[in-house]
Amino acid sequence: MDFLYMAISKSLFRPRHGELGHLIILILIFECFTFNAFSYQVTDSVKAASTDSIIFHKFDGSLYRASSYSYRAIEDEDGIMFFGNENGLLEFDGTHWELHQKPNFGPVENLKIIGDKIYTLGGGDIGYFQRDSIGKMKYYSLNNKLDEYEMPYAWFIVENKGNIYYSSVYEGIYIYDGELVEKIAIKDAYSMVEINNEVIISIFGKNGGLAKIVGDTIEFVNKEFSFEDDAAYNIIHNNEDEWLVFTSEEGFYTLDPETYETELWDTEANQYFQQDSLYLWTVEKFRDSLFVASSWENGLVVFNHEGEILNVINEENGLNTNYYNVVKSDRRGNLWITNTPGINYLKWYNDDEKLNFEPQAKVRSMRVGDSTIYVKGIKDKVILRGEKSKSFGLYFSVPSFIKEDLEFSYYLEGFDEKWSDWTTDTRKEYTNLAGGQYIFHLRARTLDNKNLDILPFEFNIIVPTKWYESYVTYIVLGLLVGLLIFGFIRYRTHRLSITNKKLESIVKERTSELRSQKERLKKANEELKTINNELDNFVYRSSHDLVAPLKSLRGLISVAGMSNNPDEIKEYFKLMNISINKLEEFIKSIMDFSTNTKKPLEMKLVKMDTVLDSIVEDLKFYANADKVELIRAYDSDFEIKTDPKRLNIVLSNLVTNALKYHDFEKDDAPYIKVSTKVEDKSYIVEVEDNGSGIPNEYQNKIFDMFFRAHQGTEGSGLGLYIVVDTLNVLKGKIDFTSKTRVGTTFRVELPIVD
Repeated sequence: MDFLYMAISKSLFRPRHGELGHLIILILIFECFTFNAFSYQVTDSVKAASTDSIIFHKFDGSLYRASSYSYRAIEDEDGIMFFGNENGLLEFDGTHWELHQKPNFGPVENLKIIGDKIYTLGGGDIGYFQRDSIGKMKYYSLNNKLDEYEMPYAWFIVENKGNIYYSSVYEGIYIYDGELVEKIAIKDAYSMVEINNEVIISIFGKNGGLAKIVGDTIEFVNKEFSFEDDAAYNIIHNNEDEWLVFTSEEGFYTLDPETYETELWDTEANQYFQQDSLYLWTVEKFRDSLFVASSWENGLVVFNHEGEILNVINEENGLNTNYYNVVKSDRRGNLWITNTPGINYLKWYNDDEKLNFEPQAKVRSMRVGDSTIYVKGIKDKVILRGEKSKSFGLYFSVPSFIKEDLEFSYYLEGFDEKWSDWTTDTRKEYTNLAGGQYIFHLRARTLDNKNLDILPFEFNIIVPTKWYESYVTYIVLGLLVGLLIFGFIRYRTHRLSITNKKLESIVKERTSELRSQKERLKKANEELKTINNELDNFVYRSSHDLVAPLKSLRGLISVAGMSNNPDEIKEYFKLMNISINKLEEFIKSIMDFSTNTKKPLEMKLVKMDTVLDSIVEDLKFYANADKVELIRAYDSDFEIKTDPKRLNIVLSNLVTNALKYHDFEKDDAPYIKVSTKVEDKSYIVEVEDNGSGIPNEYQNKIFDMFFRAHQGTEGSGLGLYIVVDTLNVLKGKIDFTSKTRVGTTFRVELPIVD
């Protein structure tokens, strides 16, 4: 992932810290925790149970159909949220999610809204998204304006006096004036901020400091603010006469915006982050006087403008992971938290919520036939032409509010007689509208606060009436067509009566055949839908599981190349080997799946010992393989007539799982027992182990594609799915019994063939 690349790039600033594990732990899922006098809940769609509660809404890639990993968030003037995602730019208006991708399908690692453009950077590319004439978001790259092949690693974006500034850690400051991209070549340029209409940058290292951009060069304004291996990670406005500067490990400082002098902000929050190995990651100001800071590996800290810590939120009080959370406050003062497993919305509930803006209901798009018309802005007017425009669907939302918290009412002026009943549906269909002008009125309210004032959204729909669409034209044409049809019908009636008699006998014969064909087609269509859904899921997950180890390996190689410590290099090689093993195992699963799908059946007699010997040879280098006893409970000459390759796939997956999920902390000696017998014209093969067992809540899912019952053990999640798919080809079946911390027995039944 580019997340690993980002973390490794940051680690270049602190070469003495070699804990690589801190860079690859990416499991980030928020759950419930306590925040002073507030109560926390975690929910996917919920209304507050009390007026003094804070609730998480959780969103992940399966909901918005993109990568779960999002980098940062930003909000536009209408309250629509945009997220930099591993797969592109995510848009969320409180109701609808939409992914806007770049032509190279690269990530968006940072973003900034300037005018009607969303400037982005990420994946070696800079550019911007902008809506076209029909409101559809399009991406425009600026890389063709660079001297380099691609944009060197960058992270900050600032707009000043009509120019867009990008800071590159390795190359300098890039300035886009709307026509050209020019570069100020300086090393170690990090954070940027606009103060007093000037762009202030923090330069890393003992020769760095605070500087301002003047034309095509820089001037230092504070050389004393420099550190051996640190810089300002964030510079945030605190009050009228003071800014706050946050370094990663050298503490927090106040900044005079007139003289640019700094002074240590000797507060409780500063002292907290100066503890050993507690490195600051990002800071966000919210609710006027509060700050929330995240550390590289120790969760979140909330403190006020006086530096008093209000709460430390970490794994000990409910946070599932402490690593790399990025927080963004929206205009309601609620928090959006982006991280690897998804996006979380931290929302305050109270009866008397005071808003500093007027919520505006919006029509986002219209569906006319097979076409979608995007509404660019609140005042946008849409003219619909043609017969299809008389039937359309409207999609609407209220940005800054999540759909589950709202009810809607609407009416179409000139068509509806009154407002509709309150509903949670965000789509309205209209059909058979005559030509003319219509205004679609929409209003909304929150479910927990009936007095919230939501302004209606007025949307003009004009269906032009042309001369040939007038009622007189229709009547004249109708009469002419009627006369022609009447004469034609008289002529054809006699001919058709003869033809119909012949067809009746044919129809009777074909009816029964068509009925059976219809049933077969219906069944085939259902099977095809299931196959397509599985294929979509397989391609999406496979691409992720193949790319992730490669990116991890690339990051490990980069870090290993910077170390001169033999012990550290050995540890990096060990982690590289883990990534290679994961990739090798996943590729083997895909090859097994392909073999079972394409290779024709080859039925042969094969000795059970031969199959197991091959499996044991493949597993002898697995961790703890030498600790498990393989028991062969069958005659040494026992043979099965089946497809040897597919039998090997089935038994290899079962024996491998039994080895991987063994509980080596149990007192009993670990074993895997393979037994065979012939029973009722079938071969019975049982694979028994005394391992950790399968929890009851997972037992009905273990044969699903990509399901992993043991989250602590690496695996592709394809093994048992491939076993079932292979047995379907062999016309066999599988069953199992399992008990937690006792063990599991899989029973495979194969038909005896001549």
